[in-house]
Amino acid sequence: MNLFIIKDIILNLILITFPILVYLVLVCYRENIDNNNKDTLLTIALITSLYLCLKYIPSEINTKVLLFCNIPIVIAYMKKKHYLGIFLSIINVLYSYYVLNIEVIVMIIKYASYLGLYLCARKKNLSSGSFILSIAIIQGFFLSFEYFFKDIKVSVNDFILLLIIVFIYYFTTFSILYLFKVMDKIESLNTTIKMLEKDKKIKDALFKLTHEIKNPLAVCKGYMDMIDLNKEEKALKYINIMKQEINRSLNIISDFVEYNKIKVVKEQIDLNCLLDDVYDSFKILMTNKKIKLEYKNRDDQEIYFNGDYERLKQVIINILKNACEACTENGKVEISSNLYKNYLDILIEDNGIGMDEETLKNIKEMFYTTKQNGTGLGVALSNEIIKSHNGELLFTSELNKGTKVTIRLPY
Repeated sequence: MNLFIIKDIILNLILITFPILVYLVLVCYRENIDNNNKDTLLTIALITSLYLCLKYIPSEINTKVLLFCNIPIVIAYMKKKHYLGIFLSIINVLYSYYVLNIEVIVMIIKYASYLGLYLCARKKNLSSGSFILSIAIIQGFFLSFEYFFKDIKVSVNDFILLLIIVFIYYFTTFSILYLFKVMDKIESLNTTIKMLEKDKKIKDALFKLTHEIKNPLAVCKGYMDMIDLNKEEKALKYINIMKQEINRSLNIISDFVEYNKIKVVKEQIDLNCLLDDVYDSFKILMTNKKIKLEYKNRDDQEIYFNGDYERLKQVIINILKNACEACTENGKVEISSNLYKNYLDILIEDNGIGMDEETLKNIKEMFYTTKQNGTGLGVALSNEIIKSHNGELLFTSELNKGTKVTIRLPY
């Protein structure tokens, strides 16, 4: 038996399986691939696989090695992509007829049988094992027809070679299909892990929520126990405190609900328009608090980017409120913008009390706050909004010197 033939078969086998293996590895280890992209990648992998198989067919054994060209077609039908299976079958037939000068009547009948079998399997809900077994029977029939009825001169070496090729073909096909099943299990496991992580986050968030609400309710209960309606002055004082605590609880619940219902609708935004709007909303408040608000506008340059106007305005206002609260009398807050590589930076800088390393580390965590009446959800909510814009919320701060917040958005 010619060893060069075996080498050619092995080379062809590597070329046809490599794109499929790349697809399997990519899908298993990349978590952010959706179903549409997955289908596109599978289509590319199977077309590439067939192309490489046809491209490097050795001329002296083309009719035998053409058997491997069935692998992408079988996989296409197995993954319920019958249009792709038909397309690959047509490519195989045309290439065999026009390039390899092979009679293709038998091939056409065989691929029509594949399609008919697929339609029957889908209608009767046949298992993948039954479908593969049926494909094997059809393939065996056409191989027998080609090499024992049509070709009269079949040597022992040809027969042994045919058996080896058939064995390699079925072994490869079943191995690839097994890997697809493993991939499905890994995907299912990843989905389960994500759901468990999501459930854990929800439980943690609810635990923190109940803890945060419990504190103001406990204060209210304490003052209700202490209240004496005969002492009107103290009673009014206690009632005002209870109102404040109830409002704080409502704010916590409102922020928590909003945090879990973030929806972003992107449109073209004029940066100058957005920052002008925010500046006009805040300059009176800052003036009343004797804080200087500086705004470095970019009237000389029009900058447009995709984003949710109201959500981004909400983020900037939240950061400005924090900056305002961090500043003492005669403090300063500065709003500016900058283009950085492929990003647009909106910068808010203050000379307030700043943050220590512990605060800076936990600033984006839900319910983390250093304010007496804070909910600890403002920055966390802002961070989620910016993340939904594929951006980043960056903090740099130094205690007693001030804080700089960078809203970095794709541009």
